[in-house]
Amino acid sequence: MFKKVLIAEDIDAVNTALKKFLLSLGAQEVVYASYCDEAYLKCKKAYQEQSPYELVISDLSFRQDHREEKIRSGEELSLILKKEMPELKIIIHSIEDHPGKVKKIIPYVDGYVCKGRKGMNHLEQAIQQVYGGKSYLSPDIEQTLHHKNVKELSDYDLSILKLLCDGYIQEEISMKFKAQGITPFSKSSIEKKLKDLREEFEAKTNPQLISTVLTLQLI
Repeated sequence: MFKKVLIAEDIDAVNTALKKFLLSLGAQEVVYASYCDEAYLKCKKAYQEQSPYELVISDLSFRQDHREEKIRSGEELSLILKKEMPELKIIIHSIEDHPGKVKKIIPYVDGYVCKGRKGMNHLEQAIQQVYGGKSYLSPDIEQTLHHKNVKELSDYDLSILKLLCDGYIQEEISMKFKAQGITPFSKSSIEKKLKDLREEFEAKTNPQLISTVLTLQLI
């Protein structure tokens, strides 16, 4: 069992419950942080003192208040910690189950558990699996990822969709791609790609396509 654990969560009742739960599993030191910057600084300090945390359990969403925060979400926190401390294990513990959001973050964490009726059971399984060197997704998250509209979008696809979302028309996207050296940049290529994406997401119009990918949080 992990001996030194940090919880990044902004709800005190959840922090207290998770700390009690982790101690019952055999953890020896459990601390929590209500802000992402605070969580990062605690992890950094422990790492520099050569007494690093072994596991971070983090929510994704943190309420903003009067404090000026550099790191504003569990997603940002996880990416930074993994980059600076790649051996640190991270499990996301969140109510967030949008397929686009989940699919975006799971390559950078070791486990993802959705809060819910069986959340603590799944969290225990996640801790055991991750401690054993494996990754873990709770059953509801696995089901989310099998949603029919969770598509793989290339960087090219995303570039077109983001510009379309910003109000650019196909001709303007073509000119922008040409200036940036992005290929293919012809208007006909972009129109064909948008046609393919509309079919893939079962959208009749470009506005409907944008609405769908925004709902799925793919852009």
